[in-house]
Amino acid sequence: NALLCRYQAEKRNLSNQDQLSIEWAGTYKHYHSAMFRTIPIGKADPKHIKMHEACAEALKNCENKLKPGNKVGEVFDVHAKTFDDLGYNKSRMNACGYSLGSTFSPNWMDWPMLYEGNSYIIQPGNIFFMHMILMDSENQLAMNLGETYLVTKNGNERLGKQKLDLVVI
Repeated sequence: NALLCRYQAEKRNLSNQDQLSIEWAGTYKHYHSAMFRTIPIGKADPKHIKMHEACAEALKNCENKLKPGNKVGEVFDVHAKTFDDLGYNKSRMNACGYSLGSTFSPNWMDWPMLYEGNSYIIQPGNIFFMHMILMDSENQLAMNLGETYLVTKNGNERLGKQKLDLVVI
């Protein structure tokens, strides 16, 4: 259920026309680097393609804001503005990521989260997983695009090396 937006275990065969949202992480000494994708199965609905384009644009805009001295709430504001300007205000979430620290399975989340008004000041060495999530309940479509970033002295570095392209299986 791609619209659930959390872990779910069940036995189900994927349909010829379906969608699969997967969130995974590499780990080293309890430090995580996460990624998040929605993969249309069969043929991508044209709405999936537009949603993916919106997620890629929002992620790029958030990446540009994720710099030392900015507040994490300002990163969320960029996320919200991008999606709202593209007509997805009813489909977006009220947070767009969180810090990754040294944590124990099954949770890799750490404080702080990226949400409206959060005044935490971004610092070099912070690591954030930014996830762009769209849930179109009316059409039963989801789109997720997430990457992990290391905040550097002058900006950030995306830790994932995979392309951000929409993959259809």
